[in-house]
Amino acid sequence: MTDDFKLHPVFSDNVQGVIFDLDGTLINSAADILQGMRMTLEQAGLGRLPADYVLDNLHDTCEGILRHIVADQGWDAPADFSALTDRYLANSRALNLRHTQLYDGALEVLKTCRAAGLPMAIVTNKGHAGAVAATRKFGIFDMFDFITGSDTWAEAKPSPVPLLETIRILRLNVDQCIYFGDTSIDAACAEAAGVRFVLHQAGYADKDLSGMPYHLAFNNWNELLAETELA
Repeated sequence: MTDDFKLHPVFSDNVQGVIFDLDGTLINSAADILQGMRMTLEQAGLGRLPADYVLDNLHDTCEGILRHIVADQGWDAPADFSALTDRYLANSRALNLRHTQLYDGALEVLKTCRAAGLPMAIVTNKGHAGAVAATRKFGIFDMFDFITGSDTWAEAKPSPVPLLETIRILRLNVDQCIYFGDTSIDAACAEAAGVRFVLHQAGYADKDLSGMPYHLAFNNWNELLAETELA
């Protein structure tokens, strides 16, 4: 494929801003998230996760995921998860996304959106510092006009606040934007904000996603691109 692409028609219907979730949408970080959680819980003395443990909540904040695992394993939950969350963040920094990759075609879509002059932002439930680190690692940080993390505003997804505030920062209206995500948290956030939702079906998903509305669904980012014809 060449570097000359045109965008899918989903970008053409009064779309003046494009907003993306991060984990499970632009990057596949599941292995690193699970390993960070595994290390954290074992270091804290809460317990050891089975080798074949499947983490089915990859869409929450890091504290939410920790709470989910502790409850799922039937372990005694600490009264305050802040120390556990801090320990996870330290472990995550140490892992440095060693097993994480951009989804195939995602970089080309981002480049093509930028070349088209579309303002772009991220709205993720990863902490802001982690989101900045991830986008820097994969060389896409400078493509975004704004990055919203789980700790940027008073509420995280599925609240519509992070998405609405990000759209405000971009100086756009909700009907001028589309939001790319992969889970029910993303779908609920977009629906509550009144923003068209585009579903990355090859992401993390979850049982609550079934039946939730979306504007378009796709499995591979390359589906959203076509090579331009040379003159």
